[in-house]
Amino acid sequence: MNSLGKVEMRLGRYAAASEHLRTALAQYRQLANCVGEAWTLNHLGTVHTHLGLATGQPQQAVALFREIGDRRGEASALNGLGEADHAAGRPADALAHHSAAHAIAVDLGLLDEQARAHTGLGNAEHTLGRAARARRHYRRALTLYTDLGMPEADELRAHLATDEQRCRATMLDSTR
Repeated sequence: MNSLGKVEMRLGRYAAASEHLRTALAQYRQLANCVGEAWTLNHLGTVHTHLGLATGQPQQAVALFREIGDRRGEASALNGLGEADHAAGRPADALAHHSAAHAIAVDLGLLDEQARAHTGLGNAEHTLGRAARARRHYRRALTLYTDLGMPEADELRAHLATDEQRCRATMLDSTR
């Protein structure tokens, strides 16, 4: 059920993903499988962020990963918590969580979580009006995602192109 939920999530079918993940969470809890529970909470938090739902799953996942000593999971959950913060309009909190996730990801050599952290840091910096910092984070994320062959590279490439066009248009308007 957890794997089905992850597949549905990657395909953008968040309602179906949520159903599978809730079933998996109940089963992991029944089995007292803390690792499965933590990862499922992490995925549910991501799904609910995409659905615009404010839930406690990201915080629960961080706490559970810390309790069981799973630093990879902790980095992922911190990134998820940062994404939830950003979606809720809390960019300063998002910066803190993505920075913590990035530190763990660097320590463990987790390139995918480093890229995710850079994307989140870029989003938070952009929201805070710090465009140059945002672009640096986006470019670093793009490099990592490209090197990893992940589809997120295409999304970031398009985002950066749109951002650069906006900057050029602003510069042209200011010279007139």
